[in-house]
Amino acid sequence: MPIKAIFNEDHDATLVEYEERPLLPNEVRIQTEYASGKHGTTMHMMDGRNRQGQRWDEDNRLFVPSDESDPDPVPDSKVGTSGVGVIIEVGADVRDWQVGDRVFGFMDVSETNIITVDRPADFIWPGFAEPSPWLIWDLDDLDPLDALCFEPAYVAVNSVRESNVRFGDAVAVVGLGAIGLLTVKVAALAGADVIFAVDPLEKRRKLARDYGAHHVIDPFASDAALEIKELTGGGVDVAIEISGHYAALDTAMRAARFGGTVCQAGAISGNAAELWLGREFLINSLRMIVPRGNGAMEYAPSDYPLWDQYRVFDTIVSMMKQDKLTAPGLIDPLVSIEDFPETFELIKHDPSEVVKYGVRF
Repeated sequence: MPIKAIFNEDHDATLVEYEERPLLPNEVRIQTEYASGKHGTTMHMMDGRNRQGQRWDEDNRLFVPSDESDPDPVPDSKVGTSGVGVIIEVGADVRDWQVGDRVFGFMDVSETNIITVDRPADFIWPGFAEPSPWLIWDLDDLDPLDALCFEPAYVAVNSVRESNVRFGDAVAVVGLGAIGLLTVKVAALAGADVIFAVDPLEKRRKLARDYGAHHVIDPFASDAALEIKELTGGGVDVAIEISGHYAALDTAMRAARFGGTVCQAGAISGNAAELWLGREFLINSLRMIVPRGNGAMEYAPSDYPLWDQYRVFDTIVSMMKQDKLTAPGLIDPLVSIEDFPETFELIKHDPSEVVKYGVRF
């Protein structure tokens, strides 16, 4: 029987066998070659502090006090977000795909993946519906490891576009995980005049330079915001926080120039006790945004209907195939499916060793 990765009730990664089900007429079955998933967002979900003693009220769109905890969002959820593989079976109504096609798209960390190839009129973020309408594209000559990065590239592209980064702007990216590094790359493609990349890990700072950062700063070695202010003579036009830490958000706010934009793209957990909104945020009249489509991917970008999720993803794929949006070295480490549980333990206890994991089958 084939195997796949899951998170158990203790939030440990483990491997389980599963049975293949018959295809529906509009589905294809893919033999997975490579797969990857989020780990920063996953760890945020596992932390669960934002939901302690709270319940999400969907009608009013706010958390309200509750003695009943929301369901744990991690167990039984899909581990993976992206994958590369070969179609080995097609449903009766499938016309655009054939057995033998090599494709990439939304996939789980699983030996096989079933994809619904019809695109719904309204985008449904994979995992929110069953069967999931997960998108796939022809791999063509694209490097499979670059292809694994299309999903975090969505957050990067959306953060840059929603922040209105324009040609000639000064930009700071605070937090250089996979999404942060791709944000550096996208900001460079958008024509930023100068890009600052802030992260305590040397390996990630080096990749940021390779991706287009002009200055890389270790926030543990210096006051990153002060250094940015001094180098720019006033601060950056756009500061994008993408690490999910309040200290990083504070750095982003302090690094922005008067009237600048702070984009809060990282998933933050816990209480903001040390976040001083009465300092730079107030005095410098900053604009803070949470990009539409990042925290709630089922919602279209703010410039809909000019852009929707399909257009963003199709543009990312196009840019990748033109060798403009590439991410050499971002998949690190690349491990076998048998080694994935051990790798996830490394993510939990020594995340500095992992940029974005990849799994090969």
